[in-house]
Amino acid sequence: MNITNVILSVNNYTRILDTGKTFKPAFKRSVSNDSFENTSDRITQTKYGTIHYHNGKFMYFDFSRPKNLKDALKAIKYVNEKYKLSEYGVATYDYTYKNYELAFAKKFDNMKFIRYLGSGNTAMALENTEGKVLKLSARNQFGFDRKPEKFDARVYENGTTEDGYYYYIQEKCDRSRIKQEHIDKISQMIEDSGYNPFDMSEDQIGIAGDGKVYLIDPECARDDKAIELMEKRYIQWVLEHGLDFDFI
Repeated sequence: MNITNVILSVNNYTRILDTGKTFKPAFKRSVSNDSFENTSDRITQTKYGTIHYHNGKFMYFDFSRPKNLKDALKAIKYVNEKYKLSEYGVATYDYTYKNYELAFAKKFDNMKFIRYLGSGNTAMALENTEGKVLKLSARNQFGFDRKPEKFDARVYENGTTEDGYYYYIQEKCDRSRIKQEHIDKISQMIEDSGYNPFDMSEDQIGIAGDGKVYLIDPECARDDKAIELMEKRYIQWVLEHGLDFDFI
């Protein structure tokens, strides 16, 4: 057991990513097969499909036609490299699109996708032709195996791949109409359920088909008590084995 890696994994779960980067919307490019159009919401047309922005922020990328997972990842990689859709995306940190292809392509070989909804530090979300959201993740989105709560968007199916990646098929929720009052409501529901609201923003909240507001990123409901208990157990393990390790 590598105690250094264990502690780093806990710290990775608790840290807030803050690189100081700001979102920069796409601008006109004189590239073959790409064009740019100004509307009330920004739209960029690429050879793989259409990128949509709302109030200056990336919302989703519609594929030109339904794609299998391998081709969808190829399209996402192309537009992300050219237009930087995901500042904290899986292509810029420890995981690559190839990692996700190898982990999930066989599992979802028969599923077709029409839209890319975005990426986080370790996860990405795609909408399939059935109107559901497939979330692919390098780690458990429900931290410390917490159970889905009433504030969480519905999960129809979840599981893991042979090499330890996670997947979730979730209810689709609309993020374009989220207001501060929605964020406050979900934050309060998270606190009332015994969790700590973490990194809450309009990107983490959505309105489902029933008109109710839900948390679409389960990692935003953090179980601080579980984290504290795990850290204490690691410290105890280190002491029992006579190791000297700086936890601060």
